[in-house]
Amino acid sequence: MKTRDQILTFLSQNKKLFRDKYHIVRIGLFGSYARGEQDPNSDIDLLVEFEENTQDLYDLKIQLKEFFHMQLGIDVDICREKYIKPRFKSSILKEAVYAY
Repeated sequence: MKTRDQILTFLSQNKKLFRDKYHIVRIGLFGSYARGEQDPNSDIDLLVEFEENTQDLYDLKIQLKEFFHMQLGIDVDICREKYIKPRFKSSILKEAVYAY
């Protein structure tokens, strides 16, 4: 099982790939991994900000999920801030830990 620090390191080390291939300008961790409460069944919750006017976001998100699963062996849930439900937004933003 990965730790919060291992995931953040992985995100930081792959910054160039995430920017160039997936057009990600900011990426953060939230949820059980950010709080250090993950268990073997936990997925990774990522808060992602894409470059403005990025095309084919749906396809990029699928590719990104597949990349994470292949590299880390863990399912990933990708969230964009503007689509977070209002009742969850403040708590997610408070606990988010950004890799860059």
